[in-house]
Amino acid sequence: MNRSFLSFLSLFLLFILFAGAAGCLAQAASGPVTFQPGSDLQKRVLSPSPSSGATKQSRQAAIGSGKTMIDTGDPKDSFWNEPADLGGNGEVVNADMLWDASSKILYAFAHIGLHCSHGKSTEGDILIGIYGKKNFLGKATGSGWWVVNLAQNQCQAPTAGLYGCKFDTQGATLACGHAELDPRINDMAIVESTRF
Repeated sequence: MNRSFLSFLSLFLLFILFAGAAGCLAQAASGPVTFQPGSDLQKRVLSPSPSSGATKQSRQAAIGSGKTMIDTGDPKDSFWNEPADLGGNGEVVNADMLWDASSKILYAFAHIGLHCSHGKSTEGDILIGIYGKKNFLGKATGSGWWVVNLAQNQCQAPTAGLYGCKFDTQGATLACGHAELDPRINDMAIVESTRF
């Protein structure tokens, strides 16, 4: 065999290997619900304060409801409610917002229409966390996570509980699965990957 053929064969096999790995990563980054945070929401972390149309402005430590709730432990955190397009799809909802000034994380919570990965729709609560500049976890500004609480078989979830995804600074999904909220650091962790 000549060298050019072996070089071509090596490059071809390398291409196949990378294509397969990319396909596996894409499969691993899916959950029972399809959601991508809107860029406007991600940019809010650069100036995390109530807009001129904000209501329910107060100081409190908690945001959310039930299993989709975070308690920062700091009753001096800024809380407000305002119209927001959480998913960047033009669907504006009244969203609660909480800025955790010590951790540098912006949280958003709302009851919204959810799109199941298998094409159906449902409604539910969503809690979103977006890392701000100099956040105590050292995460990239604008990256973050979201979680929803699903009943068993809702959006074909195999078991009841929290499901969510982590996303990068562009809103692209990094990892999804069965999730839990860590009250020690007010962050989300994927405890079991899911593929839908």
